[in-house]
Amino acid sequence: MASTLSEWSSKPVTVLTCDGRLITGTLTGYDQLQNLILSHSYEKVYSMENSMERVELGLFVVRGDNVAVVSDYDGKGDGDDEEEEDVRAEPIGEIYGNR
Repeated sequence: MASTLSEWSSKPVTVLTCDGRLITGTLTGYDQLQNLILSHSYEKVYSMENSMERVELGLFVVRGDNVAVVSDYDGKGDGDDEEEEDVRAEPIGEIYGNR
C-alpha cells in the first residue's frame, strides 16, 4: 500500500472509511500506519430524502484503522455538475470486517 500511496502523493484521492464516509481530497501525507492527511478535502453525503450534499472539510486527517478503501480520483463527478447534485442514494453502511 505504501508504494501506491507514494505514487498518489499530492494527487486527488477518494477514501471510503470503515464508518461509511466518502471523503475526497489531495493526499498531502501518510505514515506507516496508513494515517492519511488530505488537504482541500470534502465529504459527499448521500440520502434518499435529499440530493447529494458536499461538505467542505479543508485539511483532514483519517486514522489508518478507519481506512477501508483508497482510490485515485480523476476529478469527474466532483459534485459541480447538476447531474451528480441530483443523485439520491442510500448512505453507505458501516464496514464491519475491519473492526
